[in-house]
Amino acid sequence: MKKIAIVIADLDLGGGQRVAINLANALAKNNEVSIVIFQDDDIHYKAPGKLVHLECPQKKSVLGKVFNVFKRAYKLRKLIKKEKFDHVYGFMETANFPTAMVFPNAALSVHCNPRELSFFESTLVKLTYSRVRNIIAVSEDVASILRSDYGLKNVSRIYNPVDVDDIVAQVDAPYQHPKPYIVALGRFHEVKRYDLLINAFASSKMKQDCDLVIVGDGELRSELEAQVAELKLQDSVHFVGTQSNPFPYLGGAKFITLSSRTEAFPMVLIEALALQCPIVATDCPTGPREIVEEGVNGLLVVNENTEAFSKAIDQLFYDDALHAKLKKNAIASIEHLSGEAIAKEWLAL
Repeated sequence: MKKIAIVIADLDLGGGQRVAINLANALAKNNEVSIVIFQDDDIHYKAPGKLVHLECPQKKSVLGKVFNVFKRAYKLRKLIKKEKFDHVYGFMETANFPTAMVFPNAALSVHCNPRELSFFESTLVKLTYSRVRNIIAVSEDVASILRSDYGLKNVSRIYNPVDVDDIVAQVDAPYQHPKPYIVALGRFHEVKRYDLLINAFASSKMKQDCDLVIVGDGELRSELEAQVAELKLQDSVHFVGTQSNPFPYLGGAKFITLSSRTEAFPMVLIEALALQCPIVATDCPTGPREIVEEGVNGLLVVNENTEAFSKAIDQLFYDDALHAKLKKNAIASIEHLSGEAIAKEWLAL
């Protein structure tokens, strides 16, 4: 039995947090696992084993962020010295930076497209990531960028784990909607290109027979609602807000859409497949092409192409044989991402 620390900024509602908990649950079956967080203002996920709160909430100013990195590193160093962990795993940049500063044997998980980092974040990556033994990219594309753009030699690829049984158990009943619907899920941010999705839906044939349900929220909500009103789609496009349990919406959907300009390894697609929900996604960097097998469990669309996206959603909605095929293949396409298999890859490092 190993003593393992998983360091993450918080356990707020998010894909990276779900991945950390999935890995912790898998590791906790045979190891002593502690989840170490820096802030606890909105804990959404239940941690297996011990939850350690180091009380270093995020700061907004650049100087505050710099100070916080050192403060978090100081507190983390004291904890690691006291607990004598065998393995320390960092998750996402806000936890990775202080972890890299104090524990050279750490493994750091990168959950973003490194080309989307701010100047401050990319500078810290260059200063800290080469110090640790292992950098874990969540997709092959992310690994390639870390090697080519940042010159890192210590990069491996381990995909995110998924707990199919847990996801299925959270769907007591699929979301009930008056009409068939397709779903999109995520924060309302420019990178997600919901504007493209709404335009594609507006120009589709299927809008007469099917609704679009969007799960999430963010700074672009009023702008997106105005776009829907301008297109006179208020009766067909439904904003249901952020949901603590989004899985019933996936469970009842005809298929999920992902219109992002860029990703890393989008967990929402893995979770949709766990519920036999096929996919229409942009072939954006980085990640969807490592999840979606064209014509097997979903359809890939040329990135940032509204017309192509519209044609793809029409194709999957009206082609019953194709839809049945993709639905049938969904779970088999993610069997290699079981928690047990991914935990073994982490421990093998």
